[in-house]
This record gives sequence, C-alpha cells and structure tokens, in this order.
Amino acid sequence: MRVSSLQAYTAGLSAILESQSTVNRTQQQVATGRRVLTPADDPIASTKILQLQQDIAKGEQYQRNMIAAENRLQLEEKTLGKINDIMTRLQELTVSAGTGTLTITDRQAMASEVNQIKQSMANLFNSKDSSGEHIFGGFKGREQPFQLNKGGRYEYQGDDGQRFLAISDSATIATGDSGKALFVDVRAAQNTFNTQVNPTNTGSLQVNAGFVVDQDAFSEVYPDDIIITFNQPSAVIPANENYTVRRASDGRIIDSLSNMGYQPGTDVIIAGTKIEMYGDPDAGDQILIKSSPKQSILDTVVRLEQGLNNLKDTPADQDILGNLLNDTLLNLENAQSSVSETRAHVGARLNTIDNTRLLADDVALVNEEILSELSDIDFAAAVSKLSFESFLLEAAQQSYTTISRLSIFNSM
Repeated sequence: MRVSSLQAYTAGLSAILESQSTVNRTQQQVATGRRVLTPADDPIASTKILQLQQDIAKGEQYQRNMIAAENRLQLEEKTLGKINDIMTRLQELTVSAGTGTLTITDRQAMASEVNQIKQSMANLFNSKDSSGEHIFGGFKGREQPFQLNKGGRYEYQGDDGQRFLAISDSATIATGDSGKALFVDVRAAQNTFNTQVNPTNTGSLQVNAGFVVDQDAFSEVYPDDIIITFNQPSAVIPANENYTVRRASDGRIIDSLSNMGYQPGTDVIIAGTKIEMYGDPDAGDQILIKSSPKQSILDTVVRLEQGLNNLKDTPADQDILGNLLNDTLLNLENAQSSVSETRAHVGARLNTIDNTRLLADDVALVNEEILSELSDIDFAAAVSKLSFESFLLEAAQQSYTTISRLSIFNSM
C-alpha cells in the first residue's frame, strides 16, 4: 500500500491537534477546578449539576427573603412593644384622672400629656421599614396609613392587605399586619360611633370625634347610623344656618331635631352622643355618625383628651367623665390584648423563619457537597494526567518533525 507525503503530513498533524485539544481541555479543568466543562463531558452529571445549581440559586433567594421578612418582623415586634408601653402609661393617667380631688385645670394639664402620647402613638402606627415602606399600611406601603383630619381624628388610609414572602418551596410567611385589623378594629367597651363629614360636602364643615354621654339614649338608635344634614338658611325665620338630624335607614327625624340653629364650636347632644361641629357649611352638607361595636385605639385616646379638656366640675359632667374613664380603661385593655396577640403571632413567625433557615442551611450544605462530587476535579489525578498528555503531545510533535523530513529520495 502506497502512502503519499500529503497523507503522512495530514495524519501527523491530526495527531498533534488531537493531543493539543486533550491538553487544552485538561488545562481548563485544572484552571477552573471543574471536571465537567460542557454537557458533552458527562451528559448525566451535567443534568444533575444544572438541577443542583438551580436548587442552590433558589435557596439563596429564599435566604434573602428570610432576611427581609425577619427584619420587618423584628421591627414590628419592637414597635408593638413600644405601643404597649404607651398604653400602659395611658392606663395610669386614666386611673389618676378618676381621682375625685382633681379640678378641670388639673385634668387639662393631664390632657396635654395625653396629647403628646397620641402623637407618639400615631408616629409608631406610621412606622417605616428600611426601604421606606409603612409596616402597618397593608398593600399601600408607600402611603401614610394614619392621617390626621381637620376634625382632629386619625383616619386609616391603608387597606386590609397582608404581605407574604416565600421562604421555602412549601412555606410562606406574613411579613406584617394591617393597621386596620390591629389598631382600628378593636372591640369597644360599649357600642360606640365614628364621626366623619360627607366627602361630597362643598363647605368647610368639620366635626370632632365626640363620645357617648348617655348609653341608654344611644342604644335606642344603635345600630342605625345618624345623618346631620344642613338645610337652606331660608328654612328658618330669621334665615340662618340650620340642620336636621335623621336616621340613615329610613330618614326619620331623631328627637325632633329639625331645623336646629347652628352655632360653630358649640357642643351638640344627639341621641346620647356629644359632638362639636364647626366651620362654614353649605346647604346640603352632611355629617355622618356611624354606629360601630369597635373603636380605634387613637379614637380612644382622642376621646380621653376631649373629656379631660372639656368636661367641667359639675355633677353631670363628672358622671359623664366617670363613664368615659371606665370605658377608656376597658378599651385600652382590649387594645392591649389585640397588640399582645399580634406580638405572639410575630414571635411565632420569627421562630418559623429560624427553623426554616436551619433546615435550608442543611439542605444547602448537602447540595454543595453533591455538586462538588459531580463537578470538581481530583487535582492530583488531573495534574498527573496533564503531565502524561503533555508528554504525548511532545512525542507527537517530535514524530511529526522527523517524519516530515523523510521522502522517497532520501530513504534509499
């Protein structure tokens, strides 16, 4: 069989290139520390490696979620602890206010501290996390949840939403609590009400929080709502601002309160409730007195402040004050129960995160070990293999050099 010079050269060059490719691949393995560089190196191991890498990446994301959830929950737990301390101080002030020796001047001085506590409490209710999200605003984290209206009441502007984060393939954790459920929907000591102006009003009419001064009279209306509607000034003689009070359900006039003269800043008693209206109403403007079995924590504080500031030393006002203080103590007790219950839930969530993290750390360690076994090289064996392959490459190069010098003319 005849072998041409071109065939000899081609065969020698192919051997060199093949040896060079083998050396390069082994050098890459040594340099990277990886045995499987491409799926072709080990298709089965490559598939398992890809799955493990995805599991590890997912686990790292879960770890980040756990850190974020833990930070928010720790902030919430500390905030609730401060709120609980503030309510304890309010209880002490409420008990002190019931001392029969205090005058209205003494109570007004006490009301100043209650006002400061109210502002501190509102600031805590509006607490933000490290990313600037309000932790008690539900899904509306960018909007301040508790906002002070012109009537002196704090209105909740958040929603009922509760955020969750996945911390494992099978577990999610609540990272906060809605301020409505926690601070607004608190069971009241007795049936009560909330005041608000109709959002469609065109005048500057406002109303304060008010409070119940005659529980029996209020019970005759409850659970119906009350609507105060301002009439045309010409409805009375002489013409003047006036209003009519009706039940919301059927429009019946309450306690003959029809075409009543309006004097801004004057206390008005309606169906056992005492409120103060002020501002300049337009005809058709309305105030809503909405019955409720619940009372927000801030409304409890606002009503306590109003009672301490306004109720005088007369026997009638003293009776109203006594009832107000008793209701305040019960409302604060209910609020503390709500806060304490939520703190317990927060603690349980933190424990869940800790337990999940321990399990995730164990799983991550096992995954890393298996990944190392599948993909990492044995350096000693790889270096020895590289030395042998380099020797074969040199031998191929030397052989090619020697063979390339031979021809039919110099072989004779």
